[in-house]
Amino acid sequence: MRVFFVALTGPRFAASRTRVFAYLPFLKANGVEADVSVVLPDRISNWTYSKRGVGRLIHYTWVWWRSLLAGLRTLTSASRYHVVFVQRVFFIAPVAWLLRLFSKKVIFDFDDAIFTTEAPCEDWISRLRTWHHSRGLARMLRAASEAIVENTYTAAYAERYCPRVSIITGPIDTRRYSPGAAVEECDGVVLGWIGSYTSAPYLELIRGPLAELGVRHPNLRLRLIGEGGFCTDAVAMEWRPWSLQTEVQDLSGFDIGLMPLPDDPWTRGKGGYKLLQYLSMGIPAVSSPVGINREIVEDGVNGFCAGTHDEWVSCLDRLIQDRALRHRLGKAGRAKMEACYSLDRSSRRLLQILNSAVLAQA
Repeated sequence: MRVFFVALTGPRFAASRTRVFAYLPFLKANGVEADVSVVLPDRISNWTYSKRGVGRLIHYTWVWWRSLLAGLRTLTSASRYHVVFVQRVFFIAPVAWLLRLFSKKVIFDFDDAIFTTEAPCEDWISRLRTWHHSRGLARMLRAASEAIVENTYTAAYAERYCPRVSIITGPIDTRRYSPGAAVEECDGVVLGWIGSYTSAPYLELIRGPLAELGVRHPNLRLRLIGEGGFCTDAVAMEWRPWSLQTEVQDLSGFDIGLMPLPDDPWTRGKGGYKLLQYLSMGIPAVSSPVGINREIVEDGVNGFCAGTHDEWVSCLDRLIQDRALRHRLGKAGRAKMEACYSLDRSSRRLLQILNSAVLAQA
C-alpha cells in the first residue's frame, strides 16, 4: 500500500506530530510506503508565525499560498497512491472538486473545533480566519471519502458532509511519555500545566483556587510550560519554555496536572492532549468537565473533574495532602492511556482505516 500524507506542519507542532509523523514507523513496519508533503516546514512556521496584527495576517496569507501549492502537488500525485491522507490542510475549491474524482481514496483528518470561533472576543483577522476555516473544512470533508476526528463533538460536525467518520483521540506515545522518566527533587507539591499562549488565559479560571490553596499549603509550587501569559503571587511559580527535547523531563516534575477550560463551542472540540500527557506519565489530573475531558478523566479513578471554585479547591487539596492517592490515581491513569489512547493502539486503528479505504476501491 502506498499512502501520500499532506501534513499542515512539521513534527515540532503537536497536531502534525501526533496525527501524522508518529504513525510513520508503525506503518513502515507493516508494509505501508508513506510519503509526506509538509505545507509549513518547522523552519518556515517559526519564521512566519506571529501572534497579532499585520504579522498574523502575513502568516495566514503565507499558509494559504503554501496550501495552494500543496493542493496542486497532491492533485498531480494522487494517482500514484492508494490513499491520500490530508491533515488539516484546506485546498481551494477547484482542487477539492477535482479530488472528489478520487473520493474513494481521500481521508481528511482534523483536530479541534476549527469550524467555530477560537475565542469569545476576536479581531477581524481572527473572524476572517474562522470564516476561512469553516468554509474550507466543509469543502474538504465533501471531497473526502472518510474523516478522522478526535471526539464525538467534532464527529457530529464532520458527519454533516462526509459519509464515514472515525474517531482517533490523541494519540499519545506511551513509550515516550512514561512514569519511568527521572523526577526532579522539589520541596512541596508541584501543580503543573503545559500549553501555548492561546490556552494560557484559561488558567485565570483557577486563580481564586490557587490563592486559597497557597494560604493552606505554603510549600505549594506551580510550574507552567509554554510561552507565558499567566502570573500569580499566590504560590511560588515558574514558567519554562517549551521544547520537544525537554518536554518529558519538565513534565516529570509535576505531582498534579491541571487542565482548566471554559465550556464553549471551541473548547468542546479539544482533544484533551494535556490530559493524555499527564496520565501517561502517571500524573493524576484535575480538569474541567468539558468535552472529551469527561471521557479521559474518570472522576475519583484517575483524577478529578472540577467545575466550580469550591470543587477545584477541594479536589486539589485532597491530592496535595495525600501522596498515596496521587500514586493510585496516577497508576490508574497510566493504565487507561495504554488501554485506550496509546500510539500503538491508534496506529493499528489507522492501518485498519487505510486498508478499508483500499478495499473500497476494489
